[in-house]
Amino acid sequence: MRVLLTGFGPFPGVSVNPSAWLAEALPERLSGFDAELHSHVLPTEWQAIASLAQTLHETLQPHVAIHFGLSQSARGFRIEQSAYNRASPRADAAGALPRSRAILAQGHARLDTLLPAVPLSAHLRERGIPALPSRSAGRYLCNFLYYLSLDWAARQARTPTVLFVHIPPLANHGGPFDEAALLDGAEAVLCFALQFDRASRSLAQGPATSGRAAL
Repeated sequence: MRVLLTGFGPFPGVSVNPSAWLAEALPERLSGFDAELHSHVLPTEWQAIASLAQTLHETLQPHVAIHFGLSQSARGFRIEQSAYNRASPRADAAGALPRSRAILAQGHARLDTLLPAVPLSAHLRERGIPALPSRSAGRYLCNFLYYLSLDWAARQARTPTVLFVHIPPLANHGGPFDEAALLDGAEAVLCFALQFDRASRSLAQGPATSGRAAL
């Protein structure tokens, strides 16, 4: 099982992004884990993300991809159910704007993860980890990456499990989690996603349909 874990670097208004630390710290914590964990920190730039997302997907061909991003308003893990084919005209870390309002000109208006966000949120809360499902990852770089990742997954013969998780700031920046609690939650997310993907593959009788698309 190949797993892609990503976080983001700094962006305007946020000089330290905990999602970058989380993406790098989780594989170190899970040394010897029963899966290949590949960690990447992405620059918060529209064009760089578009290029790197394609490269990572095509070269790694992950079975599971979990993307972490910061939401300064979150008070726990926010499990994102959908990505929308819209990009806000908001400057990235390099001061650049997206090339167009649509992420993909011929893309579906919305793509949904196959992973059940409500049960995952409940799974985390049962372990004392604050978590809620969310229907919108926004219109900035988090949604941009999520849409591209779901679109890639939908075009594969066997649909990989793709998920975006918004995390809150760390406790030293006013958030509810210290580093240990954040790692605990991320590990629980990863284990749930791996179990879901393995169960889905064992039940599959033919080519999987796409990550649910909505027009």
